[in-house]
Amino acid sequence: MAKKPAHKRQQPKLKTKTAQRDSKPATPDSGTRWEPAGWLKWALIAMAITAVCYYPSLDNKLVNWDDPPNLYENPNLERIDGESLRNIFSIDKGAVIGNYNPLPIFTFYLEKKFTGELNTTVIHLDNVLLHLLTLFFVMRFLLHLGFGNGGAFIGGLLFGIHPMRVESVAWATERKDVLFAVFFFAALMYYIRWIKTEDKGKRLRIYLLMLVLAVLSGFSKVQAVSLPLAMLAVDYWFRRPIKFNLLLEKTPFWITSMVFGLINIYTLGREGSTNDEVTNFNFLDRLCVGTYSFCVYLQKLFVPYPMSPLYPYPKPLPIWVYLSPILFIAIWFGIYRLWKMDKRIWVFGMLFFFFNVMFVLQVFGAGQGFLADRFTYVPYLGFFAIAGWLYDKYASKDAGMRFNLNVAAGVVFLIFGFLTVKQIDVWQDGGTLWTHVMKYEEDKNSLPYWNRGQFLRDQGNYDLALKDYSKSIEIEPKNPELRNSRGKTYFDMATGGKFPNKVGEYTRLAIEDFNDGLSRPNLKPKTKAEMLINRGAAKASLGQFEGALADLNEGIVTEPTNKNGFLNRSLVYFSIQQYENAINDYSEYLKLDPYNSNIWYERGMLRRSLGKNVDAVTDLNRAIQLNPGLGIAYLERARAKAQLGDKVGAQQDYQLAAQHGRQMEAFDQNLMK
Repeated sequence: MAKKPAHKRQQPKLKTKTAQRDSKPATPDSGTRWEPAGWLKWALIAMAITAVCYYPSLDNKLVNWDDPPNLYENPNLERIDGESLRNIFSIDKGAVIGNYNPLPIFTFYLEKKFTGELNTTVIHLDNVLLHLLTLFFVMRFLLHLGFGNGGAFIGGLLFGIHPMRVESVAWATERKDVLFAVFFFAALMYYIRWIKTEDKGKRLRIYLLMLVLAVLSGFSKVQAVSLPLAMLAVDYWFRRPIKFNLLLEKTPFWITSMVFGLINIYTLGREGSTNDEVTNFNFLDRLCVGTYSFCVYLQKLFVPYPMSPLYPYPKPLPIWVYLSPILFIAIWFGIYRLWKMDKRIWVFGMLFFFFNVMFVLQVFGAGQGFLADRFTYVPYLGFFAIAGWLYDKYASKDAGMRFNLNVAAGVVFLIFGFLTVKQIDVWQDGGTLWTHVMKYEEDKNSLPYWNRGQFLRDQGNYDLALKDYSKSIEIEPKNPELRNSRGKTYFDMATGGKFPNKVGEYTRLAIEDFNDGLSRPNLKPKTKAEMLINRGAAKASLGQFEGALADLNEGIVTEPTNKNGFLNRSLVYFSIQQYENAINDYSEYLKLDPYNSNIWYERGMLRRSLGKNVDAVTDLNRAIQLNPGLGIAYLERARAKAQLGDKVGAQQDYQLAAQHGRQMEAFDQNLMK
């Protein structure tokens, strides 16, 4: 009787020995304590191959898919100063489209600081460099797990050039993916060191370093909240006993994840992104969407097709969405069986994948689609680890097997590399991007036509833009935003000077679209305000000032933060000679956009014309401070100083104005007399 319990206690020890064999590299080669000899050579080769695949992305431009609000429309990137820097990290002023990712925006800030502009080549180059740095830490992480050089190379190169990486690397906005992953995998690498280090002093230093990396990862993207869960997957791999201490030792990491998670829930909720207005699915529908997304990500691991920036919810949900929980349960039953058989690499890989993808399966919807290629950037490493481990295991058996595996791996890498380069071309600009989406959406979705219309309008291709807008309206005739965009295009054509004989016709067509959009029920306040303000501007251009003021007043009341409303109304007041009202609107505008040098000039010019020369000089000083090359501001400040009797100061400003291309006029000659 006493021997039976003793025999049972021996079973875990046998399993532990199996695990020790399972967690050693298949080709033992100890170069350092953490990596085998020669590992750096293989890391550099993987990075070089990945760099060659992503080299074409350096010629890509920005796309009109979140790039505008994150980059050239981001008020925190307009100026390089301390206030902008503080605003980038402010929860209220730093969130972009509801996402609080201040560290990627800070990197754009640094790029602009050192290059003087938002240079697209620099932006894409830095994305590629960050991807390569992530690959470097991925390979070291695999080596720390016990992989050999061959397995780490296979897993790392799969991470580097799998086509589903392209969205995260070639899309400027997704700087947050490659940035958060650098810190994420570095933290996991040091977590393994922390587990295996016995010296208390070293353990404390490593722990603090991990915590700093976790915070930096959280500042980069909210998806980093899964870091402590990924640590638990590593615990399983190294057979750390499942005790409460495993959770307790990670307390600072749980807190960090919770803080960043709550911040992003707040910012997304304030933006309205957590409202399920797109689908209005019930909770059961959402669960099925989650299991379906899980299964599709598994399919795209092997067959990365289709790849698109947009995967809109199918309406209604097809039957296979509701059948997907069966496959989901079957997969996890298989993982359970593998766990029972102690097939640790399979369980570890699936756990790593699931822990890192579970928060983006759209069970709680946020956004317009149920999938996103970029969501696999970190999670797929679980499967790449399985591939690397299997390579180590079987390549060590004999030379023939190793040769066959190398040939198979080479074929896979060639296919994936080709698909990656081809997918990078999709992200050349907004035109190529939305044309690509149309191949899959055809006439089912208005969004790609609308977005390509936006791109074409910005390029000055008005005729083609109108065709796309009209197509989007044909697909979704009840969407007022589409009418608003086409109306703005007509108005741009009327006021752009390219069609002098059709000004009245295009303005009337613009007003017709605004009228139609405003007649739609359940208008969102922001859309309604924008259309009212646009219609007011169109009416003003026809001299219909009374109607214009009525629209502009209502638009500003509807959305008091619409700065274009104040700007357009100030122009109407100026036209009807209500100068004090115009000055008041300039002041309201500057509260919303205090860095617009032209508006400071406009208000200064108007104040000078009304004899308010002291205030005018103050405004013009600010305009010149913001834009030292604004020659007309020097000219206007010279006039204000001359009217104040400061002829010396006026003469100096006239000279500065001349240096910037603005010469004295007869009016100025009289002032100086």
